[in-house]
Amino acid sequence: MTRVLGIHGVRNYKAADTTPHLGSARLRSDWLTALGPTASGLDLETAYYADLLRSEKQGEDPADEELALVEQWARAWGVDPSGAQGRATGWLRWVCGQVAARAGERPAVVEKSVKLFFPEVTRYFATGRSAVLERVKASIVQHQPDVVVAHSLGSVVAYEALHELADEVEVELLLTLGSPLALPNAIFHRLAPGPLDGRGVRPHGVRRWVNIADVGDFVAIPKGALARLFTGVEERPEITIAPVWPHSVLDYLKHPSVSGAIVERSR
Repeated sequence: MTRVLGIHGVRNYKAADTTPHLGSARLRSDWLTALGPTASGLDLETAYYADLLRSEKQGEDPADEELALVEQWARAWGVDPSGAQGRATGWLRWVCGQVAARAGERPAVVEKSVKLFFPEVTRYFATGRSAVLERVKASIVQHQPDVVVAHSLGSVVAYEALHELADEVEVELLLTLGSPLALPNAIFHRLAPGPLDGRGVRPHGVRRWVNIADVGDFVAIPKGALARLFTGVEERPEITIAPVWPHSVLDYLKHPSVSGAIVERSR
């Protein structure tokens, strides 16, 4: 039985998650369903931290720090965000429209990606990092996984947590899905440990690191940069997980490339 620990990405808090245990149980059920027949050979648990990054405020314009991260994301797409005046909802919509035009995607899909992702990234680096890492590290130590599957912002959490636990755990496979780890300035240059000579490194306790990203995933950028900026990363060929929303963890988990990577973890 392969021990697997899932580390979720953004927007995973639900009102019914009155305790971390309940949140983890809900996610575990969703992940097992998405994995389908592959799940029969897995001892799967999920590390839940969504409650630590949720916001009580709804419907407000993005904060300055959040907009600064969006600006760096736009530049990674080759868009000059100074082309529109102001720095609030209208500016954000214009930036998303420019990225959508470059990517051949609907602006609404791009805007949804940005609105889901950057608020929690901002909170993680500003105030939530310590609490999130402590909870996730506790889950890793308790479960002692053979495989860590980390999606979206969860790949950032996994990277930092596994570095901190390098002398305590050994993981056969780190599988990152839709990862933004290579996003310059907004994430890459804020990692701990930080890049050395312009490169990150696979955590010492991790035997293999495989990265998978949908061709249209607006979070997993710059495209193909993970293997260039981090030592010891195997990039799988670009895949398509869903035509409408190319960042869902459940769609990633349903894809054969993900189940295949887990099954062949110690190749």
